[in-house]
Amino acid sequence: MAKITEVKAFFAKIAAILRDNADELARLDGLSGDGDLGASMAAAGQAMEAAADMAAGDEIGGNLLKIAMACNKAAPSTMGTLISGGIMQIAKATKGKTELTEEDLAGLPMLFAEGIMARGKAQRGDKTILDALIPMAEAVKEKFAETGDIGAAYAAGAVAAEAGAEATKGMLAKIGRAKWIGERAQDNMDAGAALCAIIAKNIL
Repeated sequence: MAKITEVKAFFAKIAAILRDNADELARLDGLSGDGDLGASMAAAGQAMEAAADMAAGDEIGGNLLKIAMACNKAAPSTMGTLISGGIMQIAKATKGKTELTEEDLAGLPMLFAEGIMARGKAQRGDKTILDALIPMAEAVKEKFAETGDIGAAYAAGAVAAEAGAEATKGMLAKIGRAKWIGERAQDNMDAGAALCAIIAKNIL
């Protein structure tokens, strides 16, 4: 079970991960983009942690909506907007809930992916965060269905996210700034996919 206390702890850990990996995210983003991903995500993490810390009451969905809005305000970049969209999707699904079951937790990565797809109009294969996030989401659901162990499910998800991020090397981007660069960015790992893999690996 996860309650608002666990939500607060989760976003505190996310903020730490984003701060610790800001330089690497900036480096990866600079290969195909404008290099602002590290600073943008560090700002988003700080804002989300602060919003989570100020969570009022025990209801999860409403507090997640506030966290999403804080993310969007602090990081009005493409990735900040996408992440806020993913959190909003989860907020809708958890509206009125004061706790999440392990089955709920196993479905969160796919909800997050659906929110990003709805906001960004991208899909798997476009060389975006979705190329790591969707394999992660599928692995989490499949492993949980197989074992009923949420820890093992997220460990499998982390492996799938890292493989998905690695697989973006060699892809031609179909959306965003990397699309403009074309073949010059083809051999680079997508920074958004790397972001997903970094979080998946370190959140356990």
